[in-house]
Amino acid sequence: MTIHHIVLYKFKPEATPEQRQSVKDSAGALPSQIPAIQSLVTGETVFNPLGHGYDDGVIFLFESVAKLQEYRPHKAHLDYQAFSAPYIEDKLIFDIETA
Repeated sequence: MTIHHIVLYKFKPEATPEQRQSVKDSAGALPSQIPAIQSLVTGETVFNPLGHGYDDGVIFLFESVAKLQEYRPHKAHLDYQAFSAPYIEDKLIFDIETA
């Protein structure tokens, strides 16, 4: 089974392009800091009228729920959340399991 941890971000209007990029770069660095992350992809939205205004997303892959639970309290994850919080207006997190 694989866990897809999907995070959608809505940036604050005042977040600069550089700040937005730094959030993406920081997310991209997490697999090198957190062994529980199997892989991840990041990207900007492709306009969809049902997208609810979310700007970017990250999809993390974990081999099990146990690995996802290892990730959540990891210091690098908590540091990432604290770093990105000033630039994020809203986020949506959705986890799914696939065979």
